[in-house]
Amino acid sequence: MNQICKLHIKQEILDKVKRQVILCQDGSLFIPQYPGGIDYSKCTGCGKCVEVCPQGCIKLEEVDGKLVAIFSNWELCIGDGICKIICPENAFL
Repeated sequence: MNQICKLHIKQEILDKVKRQVILCQDGSLFIPQYPGGIDYSKCTGCGKCVEVCPQGCIKLEEVDGKLVAIFSNWELCIGDGICKIICPENAFL
């Protein structure tokens, strides 16, 4: 891959990252932490993520006979990452 192609690809990545960074009122940067999914094999259905999600994006539902967290309103996710932080099983990807 030539140098121009590498620079173009790096610029595309940088442009995408810039769109994801939010400048807070105090001048700090907030980078959304959108979960990439839920690993049902790790999820125990404890419901902690459901309790803390400020947007109500997650609910508990039975999948293959097991109670697990699922995204019910993915489009409302603000990317605060609280679900990832609170999950004791690290089920959020």
